[in-house]
Amino acid sequence: MATLVDRKSAKRGSDSPASILAGRRVDDRSLRTRPKRTGLLVAAALMVVVFGLGFALLLSQAGEKTSVLTIREPVSKGQVVERENLAPKQVSGAAGAIETADAGTVIGKTAAVDLVAGQILNRDMITGDPIPGKGKATVGLSLDPSRVPSAGLKPGSVVNVVAVPDGESGGPEDALNTPPLLAEAAEVYSVDGAAKEGGGLLVTLIVDASESARLAAYSTSNRVAVVETSASDEAQ
Repeated sequence: MATLVDRKSAKRGSDSPASILAGRRVDDRSLRTRPKRTGLLVAAALMVVVFGLGFALLLSQAGEKTSVLTIREPVSKGQVVERENLAPKQVSGAAGAIETADAGTVIGKTAAVDLVAGQILNRDMITGDPIPGKGKATVGLSLDPSRVPSAGLKPGSVVNVVAVPDGESGGPEDALNTPPLLAEAAEVYSVDGAAKEGGGLLVTLIVDASESARLAAYSTSNRVAVVETSASDEAQ
């Protein structure tokens, strides 16, 4: 027969951790998932830091501006770029632009394309090749408005130059039907004046050197007319 002391000892023993755990099932899911959740939180924090640094880098690059050259006054194709044609401008992200500090490498060069006011200048827009180039010559023409297209000409236009009969005699009919071609695929270098009645047009052409003397002779006799053509047509 158990004594009172034995019963009390048994009761105290039933309150021990081992007896408690033995009497119920412990839910350890929270213990097992805690390390996984901690890893996800660390990864998320690292991603926030990385994206934050990248965004800050983009902002810093966007804020960095460089002084580059722009066109102050238009320059036609084939014309020489002068100092007064250029202006500095602070920009960011203008890849390939010529910096203001390099203006000396641009002044005196030739415009390879028509340059318009406000345009940012890059190396592809200028050339160091002389005008006229090898095997070419420049010839000046003084033209009556009736002998040029009514829309006028501009630097870079491609034209053919034909001989026309003397204005007084009119010339033979064959000369009207098959006028001699004095220059083919000539490039307009410069234009002064306007193609309007009562005015005159001074046009400088870049032609093959072999055509220059004949063309100049016809021009002094006021026996030339200009026909504008398509550059793509001449290439075919």
